Amino acid sequence: MRMNSSTLAPVLQIRKCGMNDLEKVTALLREFGYPTTLSVMKERLESMENDPFNCTLVAELDHEVVGMIGLRQVISYYKQKDCITEITALIVSEELRGQGLGKRLVAAAEDWARQQGCCQLFLRSGNRVERAPAHAFYRHIGFEGTSGYRFNKALL
Repeated sequence: MRMNSSTLAPVLQIRKCGMNDLEKVTALLREFGYPTTLSVMKERLESMENDPFNCTLVAELDHEVVGMIGLRQVISYYKQKDCITEITALIVSEELRGQGLGKRLVAAAEDWARQQGCCQLFLRSGNRVERAPAHAFYRHIGFEGTSGYRFNKALL
């Protein structure tokens, strides 16, 4: 039986981000509210591209980048001989949220972290009310909320 291409399910692929993804990743970051430019993102991606402690993965649906996750391996002072991986960015295109893409990106992040020998995955998220759906998502996929504060200091 031959299937019409319009009846085929979309194909999702999670892969390492490349410079060809620059425009779409920049657009995703802007959509999420992070002001950036193509030139700034080009510099960032170039600096991380060959850094074994950083990884950017993209979710590609039918050949279009619709999500991304940024990862950074961190050597821990409080976990003996173990490293941990931080999710530094997790974005799924707004019109596709709630369809499992974020979960698939996090699963790929877990795989990458394990390959690096890491024992834990963590992320930081603001405590603003508009972040509540993201917090519910993180709990739903197995993250535990911890108490604590994030302190920032600008270095001028």
